[in-house]
Amino acid sequence: MAQHARHHSKTPGMWSLIVAWSLAIAIALLTLWAYGTSRYGWKLYLEIFSHFQMQYFGLSLIFTGMVLLLRRRYPSLIACFCCALLSAQILPWYWPPKVAFPPAADTPHVRVLIANLNTQNQSYDKALTMTRQEDPDVAVFMEVNQQWKNQLDTLGDTLPYSSARIIDTNNFGISIYSKAPLGDPQVEFFGPRNIPSIVTQISLAGQSITLLATHPLPPAKPSYFAARNQQLAEVTDYLAPVDGTVMLVGDLNTTMWSPYYSRLASKTGLHNARDGFGILPTWPTPGTYGGIPGWVLSLFQIPIDHCLVSSDLTVASIHTGADTGSDHKPVVVEVGF
Repeated sequence: MAQHARHHSKTPGMWSLIVAWSLAIAIALLTLWAYGTSRYGWKLYLEIFSHFQMQYFGLSLIFTGMVLLLRRRYPSLIACFCCALLSAQILPWYWPPKVAFPPAADTPHVRVLIANLNTQNQSYDKALTMTRQEDPDVAVFMEVNQQWKNQLDTLGDTLPYSSARIIDTNNFGISIYSKAPLGDPQVEFFGPRNIPSIVTQISLAGQSITLLATHPLPPAKPSYFAARNQQLAEVTDYLAPVDGTVMLVGDLNTTMWSPYYSRLASKTGLHNARDGFGILPTWPTPGTYGGIPGWVLSLFQIPIDHCLVSSDLTVASIHTGADTGSDHKPVVVEVGF
């Protein structure tokens, strides 16, 4: 009887040890998966999982907290170490930038709005109101069909200059509106699907900035994945030799953790305007996909709408704008020399 009692007294401790090690192993595997897909996810079935680094970090925090509550030394050390590794994918985006933007009110700056409007979205008033409230110097809109262009043209009182390529048969119409004249706007076609992009010059303090607005296909299936990657590669080849100041903006349908994004940033030398301001996820927005609760969509939000700038530009601020009825949040960036 005594031996039987001792056996049962050890059982809870044994179970806590098993649970602690199971959680530690799960965190370790999660860390390997997160880093592996981010560094080596060149295939669609791997790259698609590279975008959820925030979610991996959040899970690791929950699991690590559970391990620490069980008070098991070695599982706790492993969990904390792996959690720290995963934090390295997230926390640096929140560290203040090395160079602070001059706060003087008269410092030259340009305010850029980037918004995927979604051709299925008919909340025209929401988008127009958001644009007027943000008061951008340059506004880039994607998924623009003729109905959307007719609405956006009403912004002409504040954004009188524009360039657009409208496509009513798919979601890849694109337009730029500006307070100042656009310098030599050109429609360029990158990738195998002849998806239009716009390249133009904008002026800031007498200096010219090359602005390229683009919108690759979403990697929803292998052919789209290949097309997106080719478009990003051709945009990279286009921008890499450009002298002077550069801004690349648009719904790139990738996140900062994809190897394809890393290759683009490395070859062009551009850095993300988010740097120092946080992750700022933009897709999907709650309530835009019928049948899926908003809180579920919020758990899976990722940052796929971007503004990348050359090193001679400094980011003053970046934030996501108000709801436009689209499945994307707009992004507003303020930059200066």
